[in-house]
Order: sequence, then C-alpha cells, then structure tokens
Amino acid sequence: MKLALKILGVLLLLALATPFVFAMWLQSYVSPEYLVKMTEQNCNCRAHLDSSSLSLFSWPPTLRLNGIKIAPRDEHVGKALSERPPLVDAPVQIELAYAELLSDDILQRRITPNLVRFAGIELRETLDPQTGSALEKLFQPPAVSEAPVVAEVPSNEVPKPVPMTPAEAAQVPPAPAPVIAEAPVAVEKPERIPLREIRLEKAHIHITNKAVSSHFEADIRDLDLILDRIDVDPDNLERHNHIHATLKAKVQANGLAEIGGVMKPVQFADVSLHGEGDVTPLEPQTMLWKPAALLTLVFDAGSTIGGHMTLGDAAGNEMTKLLDHGIDLRPVRLGGTLAEDARASVSYDRETLSFREPARMVLPDFAFTIGQGAWINTVKDQQMMPLRLVFGPTVREAIVHGINNKGMPDFLTRGILSLISDQQGNPYIDITLTGSLSRPEPQHELVNKIKKLGGGALETLISNPQEAKELLNGLKSLFKKKN
Repeated sequence: MKLALKILGVLLLLALATPFVFAMWLQSYVSPEYLVKMTEQNCNCRAHLDSSSLSLFSWPPTLRLNGIKIAPRDEHVGKALSERPPLVDAPVQIELAYAELLSDDILQRRITPNLVRFAGIELRETLDPQTGSALEKLFQPPAVSEAPVVAEVPSNEVPKPVPMTPAEAAQVPPAPAPVIAEAPVAVEKPERIPLREIRLEKAHIHITNKAVSSHFEADIRDLDLILDRIDVDPDNLERHNHIHATLKAKVQANGLAEIGGVMKPVQFADVSLHGEGDVTPLEPQTMLWKPAALLTLVFDAGSTIGGHMTLGDAAGNEMTKLLDHGIDLRPVRLGGTLAEDARASVSYDRETLSFREPARMVLPDFAFTIGQGAWINTVKDQQMMPLRLVFGPTVREAIVHGINNKGMPDFLTRGILSLISDQQGNPYIDITLTGSLSRPEPQHELVNKIKKLGGGALETLISNPQEAKELLNGLKSLFKKKN
C-alpha cells in the first residue's frame, strides 16, 4: 500500500511538473541569446535583445521581447551577448514587441505568432540615390562567405621545372594572380506569413537624404499603423501577395530650396494625415521584401503644404511680363494652410510617390489641383508635378484692380478676365514643376495664353483703351435687339 502511494505521488509530481518542463524547453527557444543568433543568421545585421518572457498559462499564450536593437553588421556578430560592447545609437530601436501565439502550434512545439504589436519604435532611415535604403539592407539575407575557389592542376600533370640562369629568370614575368570565383549570395525564399495582424503604435521615423541638393529630411511622428488581412504565400504570389494597411501620422518634411537665387532652409510640408490601402509586400522577381502600396490619404485641415515659394520664385522673369497689363501675381505663394481636408489617391513604389487621381487642395486665397500622373522621388531629388492654381476672390479682385489702373474700362477688364478664368469665373494658371525639389524648373501657360489670345489683339486692346471701347460699342450695336 505504501509503495502504491509513493508511485501515485511520483506520477502526480510528474503530471504537475510536465507543463513547467515544457515551458522551460520552449523558453530556451525564445531566450535573448537564441533569438539574436537566429536574427543574425537570417539578416544582414547585428541584433540585441534585453530580455524575453513566454507565458503559456494565459489565454492566448503570449511572448514579450524588451529592448530590441538592430544595427549594421559588425565584427561582434556571433559572440555571446555578454561579450559584446553595448549597441549605441542603433538605427532600429523598439521598446516592446508583444505577440499572441497560436495555442495549437505550441502543443506541437512550435511558436507561431498570430498577432504582433510593437511599441516605442525609433527608426532612422538613410536614403541614397546609388545604394537605396539603409534599413532595407539590414533585413536582407547576409552575404555568404566561402573559401576562394582556385583551379588546380593534377599532380601527375605538373611539368618538371627547367633550370634557368639568373639572367633568364629575371626576364620571366610574374605569374598572374589566381582567378577567384565568388560564390553567389543565396536568397532564401520567405515562408508563408501566418500572422493575422501587425500593429505599430506611436512610432517615430526619421528619414534623411543628404546626397541630393535639397538635403531632404522627413520626420514622421505618432505613427499608428495596422496591417491586417495578411495573405502572403511565396509559392503563389499571383493570388497571395496582399496586406491591408490603415495608418495615421504627423509628418514634417524639411530641406533646402533655391529662393531668389540663394539656397535656404525651408519646410516642404507639415501635415497630419490618415488613410488606408493595400500593400504588395514581396517583389515577385527577387522574392525580397520590397513593399509597394496603393493608398488613399486624407490630409487634415490646418496642415501646411508648401508655401516656401511664390509664383515669382517659380516663374522667374516671365511673371514680370504680366506687369505691363497690370497683373501682378508674383507675391502669390505656392502653398499654405489647408482650409479643408484634402484627399489624395497615391501609389508608392521604389521611393516614388505617384498621384493616381487629381488631388485638390483648398487654401484661403486659392486652390490648387495636383494632376493625375504627378510624381515625386525624394531619393533621386526629382519631380514631375502638373499643378493648376485657381485663384479666389481676393486674388481675382487684385487682378481686376491692377488692369483697371492701366486705364481699361471695368466691363472690358472683366471681359478680358473671363478669357483666363474657369467656368466659375475664377482666374487660373497651369504650372508644371520638373527637375530638382530644391531647384524646380517651371513651365506655365498664363503668359502665353494672354499673348496668343486674338492673335495679339488682346494686347493691342489693353494698350489702347479707346480702340477697345469703340470695338465693344460696335459689338453692342451688332447684337442690339431690333424693334
């Protein structure tokens, strides 16, 4: 009887201990040493992790990682964490990564995250026209290093050396260096993503591109990003290469621009935005992570778009030609504070932001529309931005007043104005900005439009009010109703 009780006690202890033993076994696979090792084996980086914890007795089971740092690969990769110097100023720093795990996979001794949440994210990205994204390189597979391959001659075929005199030996050129064949870098195909959702909360991303004349910098704060409806299968990318994205953020973009012939620091944008869309994460040709996105973005009212340049800055001396007709648009700023929310449908691929539909921005004194097909590439510091500026009542009345001061009758002034106005009676100008963000090359239509109207007759009328009055009186008589 005592023996039976002892056996029962041992079995009971084993039953109670089994979950803890299992937990300890799984814990070894989520230890900082193991996770850092696996990260560095699969990515071209050096990694660090302060601590990790696995909870199997909550529902769902959870995994927490604290103090994540990712930096460029260096000579300390492969060493024990205790033997490495601290990672200082790493371009990727994450305070907390929290994952909810699939309980069925844990029972089969697999750790599969179903939901991942990142908090306290600090990212520093550097873009270069030649080498591209610095962060992207960190997460590519590491280069494969193998011993050089040198062709050898079988020993039985090596000819016996022929004795030479010192003078003959001095005339023999040195043997060429052996040809070394470099092993190709192996790109491992990504596995199917089992995740249901990924969340980034209050992330801070700073992007720098000082290799271009604009010295473009973007500061993205309070970024909340949700990636869901994740469907990515590398074995069938034609049907399964899709992620839905929802985001909101505050963005500041600064740099240098040429104003009045002098390069000055300017603010390109200071906006609050939100939106959603679809992301294609894998590039089918290379199987690498190169996300492309189709997004609908809403820029909140009160945001600032441009405003660092005036029409005089953009159009140069051409705008002064309008002064001969009393039209002075030089002080009008290209941008300002949004009077209402603005919606834009854009695509992003290979550092190029393109507008898929016209985007209308309403400012206090005018509105401008970015044409369909417009694009900006901040990495290469290039743009192609067709813009239509439609002036509101303030600018319209200033134009009328300016022309009237040239001695033109009011009715003729307004007739002339209608020739350069839209259907709502608002004058407009079409400008296309190309070239560098800091030194745009404008092409505009307003001056040419005034020159071409009536084969130059308009300029004649403006310069000769009496002739204009006689012409209009004649037109009135022609269309006068007969009794």
